[in-house]
Amino acid sequence: MKNTLFGHGLRAGLAALALALPLQALAETTVRVGTVRSGAFGPIEVHRSVGDYATLVANQGAVFEQLVGVKPEGGTYLLLAESIEPEDETATRWIIKLKQGVKFHDGKEMVAADVIYSIKRMTGEGMIPAGMIGTLTAIEEVDKYTVRLVLPNPKSWVVESLSDPYAAIVEDGYTPDKPPVGTGPMKIVDIQTQQSITLEKFADYHDTPAGSDKVTVQFFSESQAGLNALQDDQIDMLMDFDAALADEIEGNEALKLYNSPTGMSYPIQMRTDVAPFSDPRLRQALRLVVDRDMVVTNAFNGYATRANDLYARSDAHFRTDLERTRDVEAARRLVEEAGLAGTTLKLVMQGDPAVGLVLAENAREIGLEIEVQQLDSASFFNEEYMERPFFGGDYWPPMSFLQTSSMVDVPHASFGQIRWQDDEYFGLWEIANATLDPAVLQDSLSKLQQILFDRGAWVIPAYPNELILMRADLEGMPPSDIWGRAGYRYLGRLHRIAQ
Repeated sequence: MKNTLFGHGLRAGLAALALALPLQALAETTVRVGTVRSGAFGPIEVHRSVGDYATLVANQGAVFEQLVGVKPEGGTYLLLAESIEPEDETATRWIIKLKQGVKFHDGKEMVAADVIYSIKRMTGEGMIPAGMIGTLTAIEEVDKYTVRLVLPNPKSWVVESLSDPYAAIVEDGYTPDKPPVGTGPMKIVDIQTQQSITLEKFADYHDTPAGSDKVTVQFFSESQAGLNALQDDQIDMLMDFDAALADEIEGNEALKLYNSPTGMSYPIQMRTDVAPFSDPRLRQALRLVVDRDMVVTNAFNGYATRANDLYARSDAHFRTDLERTRDVEAARRLVEEAGLAGTTLKLVMQGDPAVGLVLAENAREIGLEIEVQQLDSASFFNEEYMERPFFGGDYWPPMSFLQTSSMVDVPHASFGQIRWQDDEYFGLWEIANATLDPAVLQDSLSKLQQILFDRGAWVIPAYPNELILMRADLEGMPPSDIWGRAGYRYLGRLHRIAQ
C-alpha cells in the first residue's frame, strides 16, 4: 500500500474541491517528470541536507524561495527581497526590505517575522546556510516588511549569502513534520513515499505563474527504466540519468536532449587532519595523476568540461589561467617522497562511482591502490558523512567563491569535512570577506585560488553538463544554465506547446 506524508483530511478536502468545480475547470495541463534518484523518504527539511532528493524538488524554486535568486548565466537577483543594503559603511549592519504582497501557499502573507524565523533557523547547527550567513549579533524587525541584520564583523557579500537554495524562507513556526508550505509558483499536494511527488499551480503566486496546472515527479531506481518510461510516453522528461543514454534518442523526433555546460561539480575530498591526506604531497599527487580527459570521456560520456580542481566557476573572479597538466612522473615522485608507495586508500562514492574508478585506475601508475566503495544517497549522508577521510560524489553548485569556501574550508565551515588548516589562507579570506573595495577583493580571491590550486584538498577533474531528456513539445527551460539542477529549478515553468 502506498504511504503519504499527508493525512486523509487533505486528500478528502482535495476530492471535495474537485467535485465542486465545474467540468471545464477540471481540464488541466500536467507535466510528468522522472528522475533517477531516490527520494521522498520522509518530511522535507529545507535548510539541511539529509540525502533525500525530494528536497531538490521543493527548495530549488518551485515550492520554496529565497530572498535572493540566481540567474542561469551566473550572478544573483532579488526574489523575495525588494532591497538588501548596508546601513552604514562598516558592512556590519544590513537592511532587508521585503517584497510586499507575497503569500505562502496557505494564504498567509510573508512578513518580517517569517524572515527572522527563517534566518534564525537556517543559521542553526547543522544547517547548510549557517556557514555562509555566519554568526549574527542581532536580527531585528524594523517594521512589518523590514528586517535589520547586525553582524559581529564586516561582511561584504550578504546578498550572495542569502541566495543558496537551502536558504529558503518559511513561515514563522515551520517544522519539517508539517506540510511543506512555501511561496513558490507550485505547492506540494501529495508525496507517495519513495515513489512520487505531486505539485499544483499556486493561484496567488507573486510573480509569473506556473506554466502548468500540475507537475508530477516520479523516482526511478535506474536509468534504463526511466528512459523506457519516457519512450513509452509515461513521462515527459527525465533527469539525473546515466550520460551514456543521451545518445539513445538520436533520430527520435518525438524527443530532444537538453545539454547545458555548467559549473557544478562532484568533488573527491580529502580530510587534511588525518594521515595520509594530511600530507599535501599525496593530495597534489592525486590531482596530478588523474586523467581529466578520461574522466570527461569515460565518466560523463563526453558531456562535461575539463576542470582544474577549483570550485566557483560562476564567480566573476574565477581564475581560468590555473590549468592542471597531467604529470605521472611528478606525481610518482611526490608519493615516494612522502613514503606512501604501496599504500591502499578507501574511497567512498555516492551514486555513480565512475570518477572514482578512473582515479583508482590512474593511481596504480604511481604506486597507490584505491578501493572504491559505492553508496546510495541515504547511506552516504548518514552519521559518517562528516567524518570520512576520502569521499566524493556529493553535488556542489557553482556558487561564488566566498559562498563555497564559507561552507568548506574556513574555521566553523558548515560542511568542513576536509578540516582545512592554513593560516595564510585564513588571513586572506578574512580580507576578502570584509572588504568593499573591488581591487582588494580581486587580489585576495586570486591568491586564495592559487593556494587551493597548489595544496588544496579537492579533486575536481570535470564540470559535468546538465543533461535532460524530454519530449519535443516540452518547453520552459532556459537556453543554458551554469548552475545545473535546471530541471528542478524550472519545474514551475515547464509547459507543453501545441504541435
